[in-house]
Amino acid sequence: MLKTLRFLPLAACLVALAPVAQADDAATAAKLVGTWEGKWTYADMGGKLVVKIESATGNVLKGSSVWFGTAVGDFKDTFTKAKVKGQKVEFPEPTMDFEATLSEDGTAMEGNWTSPIASGGLKLTRKAD
Repeated sequence: MLKTLRFLPLAACLVALAPVAQADDAATAAKLVGTWEGKWTYADMGGKLVVKIESATGNVLKGSSVWFGTAVGDFKDTFTKAKVKGQKVEFPEPTMDFEATLSEDGTAMEGNWTSPIASGGLKLTRKAD
């Protein structure tokens, strides 16, 4: 029993800090609203990628992406459940999922995309408004 009780302060700290982390994630999400441009890559191929984050509610982002020069041509996808967790952003989309890590200054992100048949890298930079 004493062994279990020694973890009680740690558990209390984690519970107390959870709202702070959520508030930080919400603040980060709000700063991401805007247009991001960059490139997607796959093996020796690649193309332009434009991501428009239209809104942030808490740590959830909504918007769209346009993938240029893919094997199936250019296509638009949407996201309604992208989530910010610390410096990471996860974008589950109907066609292409991607996740990225934000730069320290919040002006760039880099990560990976996946689809049912392939995966690759991506880099995005915030476009000036």
